[in-house]
Amino acid sequence: MKKYLPLALAGLVGATMFAPSIAGAMTTRTVAYDSTPVKGTVSVPSVGAESSAFNQIGNEVLLRPHSTIGHVTVTMESWACQSGSWQGGCTTTPGSTFKAPITLNLYRYSKSNPSTGEITPGRLITSVTRTFAIRYRPSSQSDTESRYVGRDGALHNGIAQTISFPVNRHLPNDVVWTVGYETNTSGLHPLGHSGPMDSLNVGLSPATRVGHDRFPDSIIWDTRAADQAHGAPFVPGQLNLDKGWAGYVPAARFTVR
Repeated sequence: MKKYLPLALAGLVGATMFAPSIAGAMTTRTVAYDSTPVKGTVSVPSVGAESSAFNQIGNEVLLRPHSTIGHVTVTMESWACQSGSWQGGCTTTPGSTFKAPITLNLYRYSKSNPSTGEITPGRLITSVTRTFAIRYRPSSQSDTESRYVGRDGALHNGIAQTISFPVNRHLPNDVVWTVGYETNTSGLHPLGHSGPMDSLNVGLSPATRVGHDRFPDSIIWDTRAADQAHGAPFVPGQLNLDKGWAGYVPAARFTVR
């Protein structure tokens, strides 16, 4: 089920940046990298594993000096309805959630293939899988308006929320992070049936606030759909760098222990 126009840009529909991170104010002394949205954000542009046919998505980041990274937090966006669908007739009991197993992968810095120009992450450093309680998005505003009114007074299709993975280890200053999860047709072991995971997306922010991106205006993912990629020499189906994502940063925060 397609939830967006080609690429993630249509995630802007119903996505509002409101104002200061979702998880509250943190100083740069306790954060090595932060591209999560500001506090009060209701929804964000996002990319879905099912709609965009990927198994992993993330970014290569340059961390501020740190001793040990305690947690990596990622902003997710849920378009899932408890019954019905986001396109119309969405009904959700307030506070309802669904279980979502999600994996964080951390890799060493990327290298370029001199023959093809493809830029791919280095070896895997660590992988952490946790099951999260993800909120369903609120019910449709009316029979004629499939979106809901957020606390900012604007209409939205999805609802942003953060998930946090314990890492508790020293990481190099240059690291690639990705998250992945299983949907009907995506993931290492696709579910083979439709469900709320099909409407779970990874959030994008407009800018990085702490630390730096090694490749600005780019993401790292393994979409199998060639029409979802933005810039050559991207290779569909392989985890590699995709250029041409100006204004969109996969939303994550690395917190110092």
